[in-house]
Amino acid sequence: MISRIVKNTLSVVILVVLVVHFGFTIAYIAPINPVKLRIYGVIVSYMHPFFVQNWHLFAPDPVKDTRVLTVACRLRQPDGSTTVTDWADISTPFRQARYINRFTPADRMDRPQSSAVHAIFNRDETLTMLQKHRTNEDSEYNAMVDELVEADAQERKNGVLLLNRIASAHCDRLYGQGRTEAVRVRIAVLRFPRFSERYLPDAAGELSYITMDWAPYQVVAPIVNMEGSQ
Repeated sequence: MISRIVKNTLSVVILVVLVVHFGFTIAYIAPINPVKLRIYGVIVSYMHPFFVQNWHLFAPDPVKDTRVLTVACRLRQPDGSTTVTDWADISTPFRQARYINRFTPADRMDRPQSSAVHAIFNRDETLTMLQKHRTNEDSEYNAMVDELVEADAQERKNGVLLLNRIASAHCDRLYGQGRTEAVRVRIAVLRFPRFSERYLPDAAGELSYITMDWAPYQVVAPIVNMEGSQ
């Protein structure tokens, strides 16, 4: 009898935990709406940092470009001078490894790069629409929009911080630890031909660059390659 009560209680607890977790998850990935606006702070507090995710399976806009992350490093020389390295592509090796073997950890290594770029440059159109309806008077609506704008700005700031940390790790991997003074990230964006020109190679598309400011080097954990060594 007691064993049955314990099992039933445990089943109920697990069910409640799952319902709460997936409820928060659905609210987090859902478009901005009045309910989400009211409890946005609570949702973010629960989801960050362990359950952060985005879901674009049914995104209305198809992928229209390829983005590659490149890094330059400012290195200290033995004589005290500094030199700046050429741009190093740090996205393509992970993607090529993933194409060869879908079970490689390269996917997990590449994902922070794409997530950081998405956080910096992708804007929520719903938030833009909400801002247009702001008034000059203090109101609960304005306060909620301000909170969303602040959260959006913080997400962008976190994306920049993440890219700089990724760049620092790759400078260590490429040139050795302790040599880098500053890092710089450049994103190469290839906007491949539109559907009407689908028979053209991707190289025929429009290539542009987004170059970020130099940032101080940060000490981070070393990157481990596919064979398990640094």
